[in-house]
Amino acid sequence: MQTITTTRRGFMQLSSGSAALLTLGGSLAALSGCSKTPAADGFQVLRAGDIELLGALAPVILAGSYPGPLAAQAQPRLMQSLDQLILTLQEYSQKQLLLLLDVLQVAPVRLAMGAQWGSWQQASADDIEAFLQQWKNSSLQLKRMGYGSLCKLLSICWYSQPETFAATGYPGPPRKIPVPVTANAE
Repeated sequence: MQTITTTRRGFMQLSSGSAALLTLGGSLAALSGCSKTPAADGFQVLRAGDIELLGALAPVILAGSYPGPLAAQAQPRLMQSLDQLILTLQEYSQKQLLLLLDVLQVAPVRLAMGAQWGSWQQASADDIEAFLQQWKNSSLQLKRMGYGSLCKLLSICWYSQPETFAATGYPGPPRKIPVPVTANAE
């Protein structure tokens, strides 16, 4: 079995290559107009392309718990929850997340990042699973971080829905317990 040794030089090359790839992807996305697209109707942050992308990824990432035929009813709530969560992120984190979503929407960059050329809605579940596994197991930390971010965001927003509490055994958030009012002794 061959062992891989990581040198400082190799790490620096990998880091600079990853940064260059993200910068190139972000520049292409900005030039294509993705970043300037206004939020979709009823949303404050998510754009129509973001909703298409995340809507295609959700059934694959949440495979065991996504409602199958009920997805048409669950997806709008999930997207609203994502929109609200993204609003709570710091400005820098919001920008980085939107840049990731931009990169995954521009076909040439999407292809360079290991996804299919066609739109996300045209991708099969197997294609999306292969893309996610490639990012999960990539030697580029940038892809692994993108994979983790997408999975965590979708999971947090999905499992914060009251309808999913029973499936996870979560009894729900604690109820507010009224504190008895006592008279101040003076």
